[in-house]
Amino acid sequence: MTSRRFGYIPIMHVLRAVPAAVSSALRGRDLLLWAAGLTFFSALGLVPLLLLALRGVALLFGPDLVVDGARTVGGSLPSAHDPTSALVRLAEAATTTSWPLLLAALFPATLYGEGLRRGLVQAAGERVTKWTGWAGRITFLPVLLLAPLLVALPLSFASAVGRLYEAGGWSTVLGVVLSFHLDMVPICVTVGLVFAFVGPVELPLKVVLAAGVGVGAMLTGFLHGFVVFLAIPVDWAIPYAGLQVPGGVAALGLWLFLLHGLLLFGYRTTLSTCDVLRQPESGCSL
Repeated sequence: MTSRRFGYIPIMHVLRAVPAAVSSALRGRDLLLWAAGLTFFSALGLVPLLLLALRGVALLFGPDLVVDGARTVGGSLPSAHDPTSALVRLAEAATTTSWPLLLAALFPATLYGEGLRRGLVQAAGERVTKWTGWAGRITFLPVLLLAPLLVALPLSFASAVGRLYEAGGWSTVLGVVLSFHLDMVPICVTVGLVFAFVGPVELPLKVVLAAGVGVGAMLTGFLHGFVVFLAIPVDWAIPYAGLQVPGGVAALGLWLFLLHGLLLFGYRTTLSTCDVLRQPESGCSL
């Protein structure tokens, strides 16, 4: 009687029912194929999205924050696969490219929204229609508008985090903890916006907030795992006859593929959790 009053039985029911609901929803379906499709769209839209976001940061806070922040971030990462030059070139392109050329990046940037919509529609078990792509591009606009503010936060603290990374010892541990929480904020906000606007299912606000934090924290941890991956002194070009560009693209593509797989799985888990909580026997409500 006491356990029912304090909600222990409903909670245990939810903990048992959600994995079963997720498994049932994904049975016979190819989550990895959806992630691969989303990764293709991200390959088209990620760089234009970053160019627009970094130009927004430059307009709001000055170009020095963008270029110096990119150089600091690159310099603090493991040197086995040094990304500093690539990050600096991206930052310089974002701050110096003419407006007509930069505005041309708007269309491919929205392709990321189309890929997200298609992947989330499939994860929700709904049908893709001829309007799915346009719906994704339009509903992705809030993410584009807020992107400069979301990117500005980690860039603003890049120098402080970089010094901790370079100091070694426990300072590096503190730097990892600090960078995790600094990155977690924009990632959680982005996940919440994507689930709320780009996703095909209307979700209650508290579900969006909970999913944004939960899935966002998981993705933040995964991105920090990429830093460890950069520290492994393995030549990515070995399977490509020593060609550096294909090796680097393949390595980055692999991590984007896994990242998008986690995102889609997180969305499906969110929907299944909502379904379970709406069932009368759960004893819970949204």
